[in-house]
Amino acid sequence: PSTLQSSHNYWSKKKKVSIASIIKILATISAVAIAIYARYIYYLLTSHYHNGVSSTTSNDSANINASTIVSIAHHTPQIIIDDSHNMLPRVLVFVFPQFHEDSLNNYLWGKGFTDWNNLKKSPLKNRAGYSIPRPTELGYYDYVDLEPRKKQGEMARQYGIDGFVYHHYWFYDETHPGPNLHQPLINMLGDGHPNMPFALHWCASKWTNTWSGQVGPDFVFKEAGILQKQYFPTDDKGGKITEHYNWLKQFFHHPNYIKVDGKPVFMMYLKKPGSFPVLKILKDLAKADGFPGIYITVGLTKPHEHLLDIGDVSQYESKPQKAARAFSRFNFGYFDKVVSYPNPAEWNQNKFFEVPEWCGNDSGKKRLRDIAGIISSFDNTPRRNYEEANLWSRDSPDVIVERFRKSLHASIYYESCCFPHDMREATEKGDDDRFIIINAMNEWAEGMALEPDVYGRKFLETIHDTKLDILRKGCKL
Repeated sequence: PSTLQSSHNYWSKKKKVSIASIIKILATISAVAIAIYARYIYYLLTSHYHNGVSSTTSNDSANINASTIVSIAHHTPQIIIDDSHNMLPRVLVFVFPQFHEDSLNNYLWGKGFTDWNNLKKSPLKNRAGYSIPRPTELGYYDYVDLEPRKKQGEMARQYGIDGFVYHHYWFYDETHPGPNLHQPLINMLGDGHPNMPFALHWCASKWTNTWSGQVGPDFVFKEAGILQKQYFPTDDKGGKITEHYNWLKQFFHHPNYIKVDGKPVFMMYLKKPGSFPVLKILKDLAKADGFPGIYITVGLTKPHEHLLDIGDVSQYESKPQKAARAFSRFNFGYFDKVVSYPNPAEWNQNKFFEVPEWCGNDSGKKRLRDIAGIISSFDNTPRRNYEEANLWSRDSPDVIVERFRKSLHASIYYESCCFPHDMREATEKGDDDRFIIINAMNEWAEGMALEPDVYGRKFLETIHDTKLDILRKGCKL
């Protein structure tokens, strides 16, 4: 018995020692793993944060502390947004294509120029002391490459974005006619990414030299301040409008192209009366091509009257445009809707959209033929003189994101709930004309980016959570 007892005591002690040793080893391994992971995150942040920043700005405050590392943490949505009853409007975002080499930019700004150049040379902080957003997860990508476009689309779908609206640059001017900055779109047709519903947004304006950058060595101004002219033919005798349509139709026929009642959605950046003959012929060509027409929207610098009360307009130096003029008989009914274009303006500084008091109360109000435009944030320091930059968003990230959340919630709720006798449940999502548009997915040089930056995925999370919240609660504030 004494021998057995001694043996029992021995193995009991041995077992305790072994368990204790294993616990210590596991704890050590965990601590090392956490330290390596933290160092890796630190490396990612610092490498993206400093990549390409000129030596004149690298001495600015750039210390990345623990709170910064924590701030980029994000939750991955575990719940897929199911809007099979078509309660919600489609949430679209503008996509800026300037992040690749293009012959027009080479001519204007010098070989190899992209809009990343502006961001990389900018200071780390604006004059208000806030960090200028820079990309983290996706980095300074080349937008013609497959991988960043694929990741961009996956990220957008994951967080409930319903479609991309790509800026489309087509000039009728002989200096650089036809499509420009378009190679990512052509590549998308070939490889299928981003695999997202999409539409085109014709930025049909001339280009003026409002940036702080120097023009390229081979560029000569033909007119003071004019980089690229635009003009519009009055007829199609030369076949230029047909050429434009033949280029557009490869996208219009794509299964991912956004439509309303079978009509491809084609957005105009601004109302250009000279473009009216072009739009009419494009519509006629679309009908000849088998479509019922083209669903055309036009951007106006104005508030959404049901969602933002700006008071007496006479108090503002820059007056908002009026939607009624876009639908007047003088515009020949070319426009199906206006977009309250999400530009920074004096009258929307530090303001956010609100659900109107009459919402859902059988007030007799009719839905406006208006697409609410929302700005994520805005800081164009990378493109402007440091002291003259427009800092529309001069608040902490949490304040900016909360203002964005309020506007997004009000816009989606308005389209979903304010007109109980005009519900769209019987309408297929692909035919619905209700949209919200956000500026922008990736206009980094103006501080408008839903893509992850030093603040993480907060804008994306807000889109997902806001849509899910309205679906769960229904029309209850």
